[in-house]
Amino acid sequence: MNKRMISGLLAALMVLTGASAAGEGGEAAPQEPAEKTLTLEAQLYEEYDSGELLDDMAAAKATLEKRLERLGYGQTSAVAVDEISLTVTLPDEADEAAAAEVLTAVGQVSIQDADGKEWLDGADIDQAKPSFGKPVGAELTDEFYLIIAFTPEGAKKFTQATEAVAGRTDGQNVLHLMVDGEVIASPKVSAKVESASCVVRGDFTEASARKQAALLGSGTLPFPLTAVDAETPDGGDKPEDSGFPDAAGHWAEDALNRAVELGLLKGSNGLLKPDDMVKRAEALTILNRALGASLEDDISGLSGVPEKAWYRAELAKALHIGLIDADDSRNFDTGATRAEAFVLLARAFGFAGVPGDSDALAPFDDTGAMTAQQQAAAAALVSAGIVKGDKPDKLAPDAALTRAQFVTMITRIAPNFIDTEGYLEAIQGGSLLLTPENKIEDMTVSGDLVFPVAAETIALKDLTVPGRVVLKGAEQATLAVSGKSALGLLALDPAGTAKATLSAESTLGTLLVSGRGGAVSYKGAAENIEITASGREIELSGVEAARLVVTGAGNTITVKGAAAEVVLSGENNVFTMTGDADSLLITGAGCTAKMGGAVGAADVRGHKTALTLNGKTGTVVMAGRNSTVDGKGKAESVDVRAVGCEITLSADSKTESLDPGLDGVGIKFGVPTKVVPGGSLLTQVTFSGVSEEKIVKAQWYQDGKALPNYGNDHFRLTASAVSKHTSYFTFTKDMQKSVKMGFKLTYENPSTGEVEEVFEEVTVPIENYSEEWYYQRDVNRVLNLVSSEYRGNYTTAYAVNNDYKEYEKEVWINAKGYSSKTQYLLWINRAYQHVNVFSGSKGNWDLIKSFVVGTGASSTPTPTGVTTVSYKSAGGWTTSTYTVRPVVGFYPGTGYAFHSRLCYPGTEKEYDFSSGYPVSHGCVRMQRNDINWIYNNIPVGTAVVIF
Repeated sequence: MNKRMISGLLAALMVLTGASAAGEGGEAAPQEPAEKTLTLEAQLYEEYDSGELLDDMAAAKATLEKRLERLGYGQTSAVAVDEISLTVTLPDEADEAAAAEVLTAVGQVSIQDADGKEWLDGADIDQAKPSFGKPVGAELTDEFYLIIAFTPEGAKKFTQATEAVAGRTDGQNVLHLMVDGEVIASPKVSAKVESASCVVRGDFTEASARKQAALLGSGTLPFPLTAVDAETPDGGDKPEDSGFPDAAGHWAEDALNRAVELGLLKGSNGLLKPDDMVKRAEALTILNRALGASLEDDISGLSGVPEKAWYRAELAKALHIGLIDADDSRNFDTGATRAEAFVLLARAFGFAGVPGDSDALAPFDDTGAMTAQQQAAAAALVSAGIVKGDKPDKLAPDAALTRAQFVTMITRIAPNFIDTEGYLEAIQGGSLLLTPENKIEDMTVSGDLVFPVAAETIALKDLTVPGRVVLKGAEQATLAVSGKSALGLLALDPAGTAKATLSAESTLGTLLVSGRGGAVSYKGAAENIEITASGREIELSGVEAARLVVTGAGNTITVKGAAAEVVLSGENNVFTMTGDADSLLITGAGCTAKMGGAVGAADVRGHKTALTLNGKTGTVVMAGRNSTVDGKGKAESVDVRAVGCEITLSADSKTESLDPGLDGVGIKFGVPTKVVPGGSLLTQVTFSGVSEEKIVKAQWYQDGKALPNYGNDHFRLTASAVSKHTSYFTFTKDMQKSVKMGFKLTYENPSTGEVEEVFEEVTVPIENYSEEWYYQRDVNRVLNLVSSEYRGNYTTAYAVNNDYKEYEKEVWINAKGYSSKTQYLLWINRAYQHVNVFSGSKGNWDLIKSFVVGTGASSTPTPTGVTTVSYKSAGGWTTSTYTVRPVVGFYPGTGYAFHSRLCYPGTEKEYDFSSGYPVSHGCVRMQRNDINWIYNNIPVGTAVVIF
């Protein structure tokens, strides 16, 4: 970021902060001395000339003043501009840190749906102060809500948005309220809403509700602002003897204080900010501190990370120990959702890949949109009691996660952090052990034992841990379990290598090997073995397991032992097993498997699988195309169900049963004869010629394009199957007269290896409203749309880029029935700071010109009403401080007029370029060419409408 210092800017800024030209401005009222001062420095991303920077600094100043007013400091605060910084004075009672957080937020507001479509932006939110409060019946809770008011155009867009998502059946009927890219709330929409406002609920406290109310509708900063003395997020050290006042009395006070004691939280500006959203980078920083991460990996694959971001080193550490992936494309400077935090915690503390209670998520009705990884992590954490629902039936996966909630989850996993040798009494409730050498004997531990990065040697003797023993992030570690130990789960996830042994007298429920990194070896028994790792060399010896499952990819796995059930679902694994297996299932493509012992039944579904069977085998099913089966063993039967298979294994019998695919399958549409005006279209399809049930991909199409949220990769195709889709339309005067609905079935036939498709399409007419209906609707809409209140951000750019549409101007001026004594009519629109010029006659006015202007400031507004052009003067007005020429007067008998911008006395050299926002004493300032056109073309007597 370049911080451009513009020479001579301070003098020019007097236009913003002091008196303007005589007759057009006035001295600013003196400010009372304030007790607190904030200095906010502009972070400029581009070169500015003085005029552009003046505009943007003025816009930033206006935005800050609005936010201060909404924070309740409007009468007792002030904003001053000084080159590229703004100084904010606050009253003594002000919460300085909270105010700084609101004032430095960029404030980009949007309302989006689940697909990322932006329905409304900040300009659609009313300038009126949004309100907030507690829901009825919530007097004893900390829950607050926001009421957002919309502009007329925003209300229309909000109605369209709710109509669009209300009919969705995929659980995505939500509208996300976002500020600076972070989801503030995600209310569900169950029916079309027609309202000028809406109530939104989120994880709001009174403080966070007040913060969002101050941001909504107060405008967007033209550039980021940084408090000069502020620390980087979650950075800096807390003074030794100072407490954090915002932790005192907080519901998570104990966890917060513990997190400070452990060094997980360090605070900023004397505050912990427990109710603020924890950003992704902050969450990773906290976990790095907990685990003791120090080594860094190359993060060039993480797109969207600024080169000067304070958290680059933290991302590099997190990547090294496997908290994030090398190709992660997320913005790490935005808030983490609860679902994202679930995954981070699962990876950090050995829950990733651990099968949770299959019914753990059953009580919650809002988990359907979570990814499979998020659901698995949530199930494991809920089963362990680490994560609780937001409400009895709500897990709130999309809700923002606060800093207090995040550290509370960590302290539930590891209530004790041990960094010394004297830990034997402390670890019984579960601990995270930060020592290289660890020797624990003759003990029962009710919680988990986590050995993070520092671990080198771990010796566990006669130890009972019903829960979990986790090795996470170590570089070169050995772990020995001896005596009559009993462990519920052993998770091995080193960043480097790890060797683990289990004595013959000890027992282990589940062995979990996860993450990416170096080689892992394990010797001993285990009831269940889960390998979720990818790219590792893994050696297991002495194994006698009931179930061995491999879901990771690209591993080389050697098993010296036996397992009753073996499942290889990850791709491109090389798997060798010396002992017997009752069953073998391979669903991952590109796997190589060598089985040395007897196999009860082998089922090969992964494509290009190479299976070697050297022992006696029962049934072999080959359903993965282009696969091979060989070996020195012999099978009772081989059933080939895919093409390209090569079978050299000896077998008593071999048969082929190839899949018929979609041959003979037809699609039948059921649709109404037409779509009625304002209506929707319900389309359903049924199927014929289905000889056997199969799982296919189904996709709805509209007008030849696939509907992105109406596809099903696991559609169960049967003779009785039905699929339905409802299409909603935005009716416009020139909309299409018909719609084409299509449906496609796609099936990758395992027998042939070919992709088969069946596609059908039907056209349905759309009956539109009459032209008269649209005209009247336009009249009513435009009459509600047009306003006389300024709605911009006090920049010229806003007026240039924002205005009513041309036809809206014509509809409004004609619907109002205005007339003029000449062939022209002028409309001064204060909302968008434009003078619109019409030609024609009453009821038949056509827009011919539109000029950007500057009308009266808020303290001296241009009065609304209907008047006429009363005189014209080429020489204009000249005083000791300015000249304006030419002048075209209106409101006879007054000093109101159209004229040029302010020039040096007696010249036409402009020195005040203010335009596009309210700035004058009531006159209408215009650019030189524009006022000349008015002077040369508009006759005296022409009607002037001011609104």
